[in-house]
Amino acid sequence: MSKVKKRVRPTKEQAQELNRRLDAVVDAGHTNNLYCDCELCQALAEQAELMEYRTDSTIKRPSEKWDRRKQEYERRRQIDLVEVANLAGQGLTSAEMSEKMHRSKSYINKLAREFDIKIFTKKRGRKPCH
Repeated sequence: MSKVKKRVRPTKEQAQELNRRLDAVVDAGHTNNLYCDCELCQALAEQAELMEYRTDSTIKRPSEKWDRRKQEYERRRQIDLVEVANLAGQGLTSAEMSEKMHRSKSYINKLAREFDIKIFTKKRGRKPCH
């Protein structure tokens, strides 16, 4: 049976150094940039590797697969948007649209809300007797 290497808990100084570098990255405004190769981000990555939070400090570029998936998503969303607009023009409710398009009701409502599409609702309440 192979021995599993146990991670050593970082010292207080190492934790403070990691927090200091993390604060520097946040102050620089690189919070949403995962593939940044500036000095601050590289120093943070090296410190994280030193403390065994990461296995490798080199930040790799994403593959083209993710760009392709994003483009496919955007294309499918445009097609769905046109279909929602057409079905809303026919007077269908969001529940009926979701059944017809095989999408969730919340996705249909989100598209309609984002692009200001008016979706009809069924009348509720008692029917008039006259």
